[in-house]
Amino acid sequence: MIKAALIVGLGSFLGGALRYLSVVWIERKAQMEFPLAILTVNVVGSFLIGFVTPSLERVSLGGEPYMALFLTAGMLGGFTTFSTFSLQTLKLAQSGQWSLALLNAAASLLCCIVSVFAGLKIGQLVFR
Repeated sequence: MIKAALIVGLGSFLGGALRYLSVVWIERKAQMEFPLAILTVNVVGSFLIGFVTPSLERVSLGGEPYMALFLTAGMLGGFTTFSTFSLQTLKLAQSGQWSLALLNAAASLLCCIVSVFAGLKIGQLVFR
């Protein structure tokens, strides 16, 4: 368990650093009000987690899926958690659980936007 956590942590570090560099680069190139950089990172991360998942489901080193953990929960999770959310929602839909897939999508979007708003307001009060 500790080995897996360290592998995920290393992947998260690399993914987060890559997200930062990607966002800065895209923002410098795009120069617009629309959050194109974050949208791009989320779309690319979602594509990549979908792309690598089929092959990673077969890969296992030492009885544990370390490569899958490093790339999905770690690197792509650090690059964008939106990719993990997208994969979970798609898997629900593919298994015929459309109600849960739609609920997950709607609840995630609504709850996360409300949470960001609440956190921002509370933070503004606390850190005046």
